Amino acid sequence: MTILQVNNLQVAFQRGGEEDLALKGISFSLKRGEILGIVGESGSGKSVTALAIMGLLPPDAKATGEILFFDSGENPPLDLLSLPPRKRREINGGKIAIIFQEPMSSLNPVYNIGFQIVEAIVFHQAVSLKEAKRRAISLLQEVQLLPSDEELAAEFLSQSHKTTPTPPQIQKYINQRKRAILAKYPHEMSGGQLQRVMIAMAIACHPQILIADEPTTALDVTVQATILSLLKELCRRRQMSLVFITHDLAVVANMADSLAVMRRGKIVEYGNSREILSHPSHPYTKGLLACRPRLHETRVYLPTVDDFLGNSNNLSFNPTTTVKPKDVKLAQPLLVVENLRVGYRKKHTPFWQKEYFWAVDGVSFQLFPGETLGLVGESGCGKSTLARSILRLIPSVEGKIEFLGVDLTAIPPASKTCRRLRQQMQIIFQNPYNSLNPRMTIGDIILEPMTIHRVGGNSQKRKERVRYLLERVGLNPDWYHRYPHQLSGGERQRVCIAKALALNPQLIICDECVSALDVSIQAQVLNLLKQLQAEFGLTYIFISHDLSVVKFLSDRIMVMNKGRIEEISTADQIVNNPQTQYTRQLIASIPQFPEAA
Repeated sequence: MTILQVNNLQVAFQRGGEEDLALKGISFSLKRGEILGIVGESGSGKSVTALAIMGLLPPDAKATGEILFFDSGENPPLDLLSLPPRKRREINGGKIAIIFQEPMSSLNPVYNIGFQIVEAIVFHQAVSLKEAKRRAISLLQEVQLLPSDEELAAEFLSQSHKTTPTPPQIQKYINQRKRAILAKYPHEMSGGQLQRVMIAMAIACHPQILIADEPTTALDVTVQATILSLLKELCRRRQMSLVFITHDLAVVANMADSLAVMRRGKIVEYGNSREILSHPSHPYTKGLLACRPRLHETRVYLPTVDDFLGNSNNLSFNPTTTVKPKDVKLAQPLLVVENLRVGYRKKHTPFWQKEYFWAVDGVSFQLFPGETLGLVGESGCGKSTLARSILRLIPSVEGKIEFLGVDLTAIPPASKTCRRLRQQMQIIFQNPYNSLNPRMTIGDIILEPMTIHRVGGNSQKRKERVRYLLERVGLNPDWYHRYPHQLSGGERQRVCIAKALALNPQLIICDECVSALDVSIQAQVLNLLKQLQAEFGLTYIFISHDLSVVKFLSDRIMVMNKGRIEEISTADQIVNNPQTQYTRQLIASIPQFPEAA
């Protein structure tokens, strides 16, 4: 039975007196209990579709067409586009709910999570505050953020006690744990925990339709797998329909019943999920399937969406082409890290006691010229802390960092020697928009490090090098005077890469530099990094939580967990013969999809 029917939906934004069509007459339906995946790149119209269904479009947007909601108690169906605001508020949150992409931005940082979940329950349901709190606890247990009462009791009994705990003592512990989770603020929780809070708020009023807008984009692959499994189980248990929006076909491969592939405001392919993934008919769908790195395949080049659409100059790729691993250990190591420990002083300890929480705990490895060392692990394992310590952006407590034969830990960070060596080490951060100055043009951003370090000759020669670098990273040199907000996410990341190349470094650290990009743009950036390495003889430390992406780029892979190295070996050895349970768990969490025909 159909619960949602979208007919010829168009959404136009008024921009400077002209209409910009974001949706160009899309149509699809959603059945009760069905999971519909909507897939496409940024700007394809996925989120605009979700906002139109929820009635959350901005004032400058005009929607036409029909969005029919077949409420279980309503006959005929409601046209959501024509509902008055008061009726709309009853529908939103109560019968149709949404989970936004970034939970930290969606939750109010001033209020604890208990208040925010209770607020949603009280607004839509006529219950007391006490009952709302009880339901909030039940929801947090349902999304597995809080153990069940039986598990909490077993947890308390497993702790060491002088005497056997009495039932009132057990109940007191259970109540304390419940109050503690409700009292937590958003900044005190991880990304995966916050996403579970958002799911609990969304299902608080038993909605018939749940819209999940990129709910796993910024999460680790292990947390992502857990969230996907949780959403699927909730749909089955509650007979709830789900609209799952993502840019990655692999994420919905084993989840969605039906699939709509969107491009530039249109649905280019729509139908049964398995049929589309196994036998895609549109070149755009084939491109989305092909551009994600395969874990058990070694390639020289990742095909991109443009290759399949005929917009690329390089159409001679072979998806099955394999490469032999480089023998990089013929030279002296470029970087030597020995027993490195980076820690943070624990709170509430006397100043004379040096008790640390070790973010990096006894890490040792070598990096050779021309090599790419992949660094993989979940959020919080110490990857970024290790990178910043190597660059001397944060101090280490113990250990040695030797770069080009000089121990960086033995010299002051402000010394001339350290500054000279740091010219040879650059970093590309995860979020290109936050790492670029919005008040500077992209040309001046790339020019800045050359000016500071007084390299590259006179002003004219430096500007010529900026234009050369823009061209090398695939941008138009005439864009010198554009600002970051005038570029797309992938173009901004290319600016960051050009800036890192400005000083002719030997080592570049890529810190999650492709994790927030669409899979098609991700493929372009990964190909670019490989090309630049071959041209400039670069050495990379490539940090990511996605082992399939790391495998594509890396010669060796180092797996980190809780500040320590789990294992380090060649990329093929790590993937095909993992030695630890943690690495096997990372591999098992990577989403898989059928091969394109």
